[in-house]
Amino acid sequence: MKSQLLIVLSIFILSSCAEKEITITPIKTIADASMRGLYSVNEQVSWVSGTNGVVLHTSNNKDWIKYQDTSWSHLDFRDIHAFNDKEAIIMSSGNGCEIYKTQDGSKTWELVYENHQNGIFFDGMDFWDNKNGIAFSDPINNQLYIITTSDGGSSWGKLESIELPQIIRGEAGFAASGTGIQCVGDSTVYIGTGGSKEARLYISHNRGKNWIAANTPMRKGDASGIYSLIFMDEKNGVLVGGNYLDSASVEGSCAVTSDGGLTWKLPQNPPTGYMSCVTHNNDGILICTGRNGVGVSYDKGNNWKHITDDAYYSCVMSGETGWLTGRDGRMAKIIIE
Repeated sequence: MKSQLLIVLSIFILSSCAEKEITITPIKTIADASMRGLYSVNEQVSWVSGTNGVVLHTSNNKDWIKYQDTSWSHLDFRDIHAFNDKEAIIMSSGNGCEIYKTQDGSKTWELVYENHQNGIFFDGMDFWDNKNGIAFSDPINNQLYIITTSDGGSSWGKLESIELPQIIRGEAGFAASGTGIQCVGDSTVYIGTGGSKEARLYISHNRGKNWIAANTPMRKGDASGIYSLIFMDEKNGVLVGGNYLDSASVEGSCAVTSDGGLTWKLPQNPPTGYMSCVTHNNDGILICTGRNGVGVSYDKGNNWKHITDDAYYSCVMSGETGWLTGRDGRMAKIIIE
């Protein structure tokens, strides 16, 4: 562990309401893994997943328990969803997909879905509630490949007879943090794409049966587009991404909406380049992270302030606390005061 990773990074930021102190504290490496899957159930319970068969979880927001299965060494679990400190679901990304579920706090895992069809590459999953969830893969036969569950992730099936817009050549999702999909309310779901002449947001208001696709001002072209999205409510949302091969560029790295994703605009002061994840807490504070460090916004994503150059893949917040995860087992704790 390099000594500089133990330095506590603090910054005072003036919001429209009050001055906030955000403290980012790197913690000692727990696992030798690239960790992109990150989910918080509440301020105490969080889960992490990644490469080398590693899954971590904490039930007190401090002490992490590691599970590692060497038979998973070929899998990269880029998304994780949890319901409490006992039940969680992990999803692998890459050529083919395997989804596992634990109901005993990571002591044992059950394979609940696998798909090794040519072209399958799952990018993310999310849930409306403790039973109903949805996941998506890059296109098969010129349409996004979508599966759903109605039993808390114990079984999954392809969503058939759905109305999806035709894919644009090169269009696909990104599995940078598993947050290119989000369920909102009882039946709305959003999926972000890129890699083509348009970076589009797919919107469904009936749990994936019918979809529309809205164009966004996010950066277009190869390796470009929507890498992560977050809606604070059914109207206000934020997209982050850009181009990970041109990560210092702020071009099309963030967009905001106030009409449920139908129209988008670029922020006044965007984050400092490509970002792979964005999250928020119940007070409306937004955090984003990526190769260019960590940023914060207090005004629904319209203006961003840089916090640190330290790079992470994923971020999550619950209440006044949160976590960041990245490559080589890098993790940090977020405290907002």
